[in-house]
Amino acid sequence: MATEFIQEDLYVGKQILIDSDRLVFNGRDDTIFSSNNLFLFKTKGEFHINANNDTFINTPKIYIGPMADGQTPNIPAVKSDTLKQLLSDLIGSLRMFFTISYPQTSGLQGPNPGINKSLAQQIIKDLQKVESRLNEMESDKVFISWLIKH
Repeated sequence: MATEFIQEDLYVGKQILIDSDRLVFNGRDDTIFSSNNLFLFKTKGEFHINANNDTFINTPKIYIGPMADGQTPNIPAVKSDTLKQLLSDLIGSLRMFFTISYPQTSGLQGPNPGINKSLAQQIIKDLQKVESRLNEMESDKVFISWLIKH
């Protein structure tokens, strides 16, 4: 849970209040803002971060989305490389099943082996189409890093 923000008019202690229609901070080389506990940007309008190069957010966890009923966002992001590998493994297993086992089976209530074979071939083609598109789930703009715990 985030550190609780104390409204400016309720805060007791040393502080600087600036009330203006516009503030501009311009560092010719660098601009650094820091805080020991809480750093808060607050707006009733839009919030923009503009950069000509990459943007890095270095933190152990990132929560994106509104807090609902005091709860931080709780739906984990998907690791595309892991998902892609799991889907690839699943597709490979299904392809093997539909290539080897399924055409040979025919139960008393199921279709005959001839129908099974053509159905299996169509399913294999559909699986190949899905497999050929697995890389499309990867973003070329957003990248995440997961720390591996040993």
